[in-house]
Amino acid sequence: MTTDVLLEATDIVAGYLPGVDILTGCNFELGERELVGIIGPNGAGKSTLLKAMFGLVQVRSGEVVLKGEQIANLPAHHLVTRGVGFVPQTENVFPSLTVGENLRMGAYQLHKSEIDARIDAMAELFPRLGERMRQRAGLLSGGERQMLAMGRALMMEPSVLLLDEPSAGLSPAYQDEVFVNIKDINSTGVSIVMVEQNARRCLEICDRGYVLDQGKNAHEGSGYDLLTDPKVIDLYLGTLAKA
Repeated sequence: MTTDVLLEATDIVAGYLPGVDILTGCNFELGERELVGIIGPNGAGKSTLLKAMFGLVQVRSGEVVLKGEQIANLPAHHLVTRGVGFVPQTENVFPSLTVGENLRMGAYQLHKSEIDARIDAMAELFPRLGERMRQRAGLLSGGERQMLAMGRALMMEPSVLLLDEPSAGLSPAYQDEVFVNIKDINSTGVSIVMVEQNARRCLEICDRGYVLDQGKNAHEGSGYDLLTDPKVIDLYLGTLAKA
């Protein structure tokens, strides 16, 4: 158990189709200022857990608690006002809008003076975005789009950021940059949950990690412990070369 739990999911059963459960009793918790990874084989329920905590998948039983408040099945836009940001894996920017317009879309509840200040903050956090404020998002590289998606989710200054496969489809160089961005965001005090197929890189930067399998928790521990756990290596990571 971590202290100062910010977000907690307990015995979650959830799925997309009636009578078909993807999550079958899953548990998760995120502490203040933590960076926590969720890994596992395809179909294990990783993205489903993220979406269930953000109100995008119906929770059939179990609890999701944010800062002591029950939030299971609350609409996603209500969770944004409660300090939760979400970055989906695909279709996470508006390609016909400029970088600046995309960022403003993430701050629809803020006053204009606050929006301008938040855009300045995003330009400082992601300098490449600052250089491309008037460029259409559809012309950005994959890595730049991911920066923009994270920047838009941060416009409302969330305390929790949920990332679904942030490195998917990116070149190795852009993957490295995105992981650095994630660490930088976490260092500002934002607690982060990251679902990631690049399991090794995920565990290398995470404080703690969860391994899901068939909709349930298979393993959990510190990032280092999971990276060096023989069972996790054999089942999910493959043979790791010695450092």
